[in-house]
Amino acid sequence: MSTEYIEHLKELFCDTHEDVMRNLRGNDRKYSELLRNNIEESIKIEKILKSLNYEDRGFILKNKDGTGRIEWIERETLYFQGYKDCIKLLDVLELI
Repeated sequence: MSTEYIEHLKELFCDTHEDVMRNLRGNDRKYSELLRNNIEESIKIEKILKSLNYEDRGFILKNKDGTGRIEWIERETLYFQGYKDCIKLLDVLELI
């Protein structure tokens, strides 16, 4: 696949991801509640982080950022694999 094609797929993934998350927040009460709780907990975590020394706070924030990046790469990889699998399935079913 060309680099340009991959970039377009990544852009499509981002747009699709935003739409799915917006729908999830609007339609899933349990998810919305977890999200609200997470926001409240984040405020408390922020206060705790401010009480730490510069080095410890930096270490924790770096770890949090790394974890977020790992999760995003995993999510993106799973999405693209699902996309490929869908195309393979459509081909096996002779629908494309």
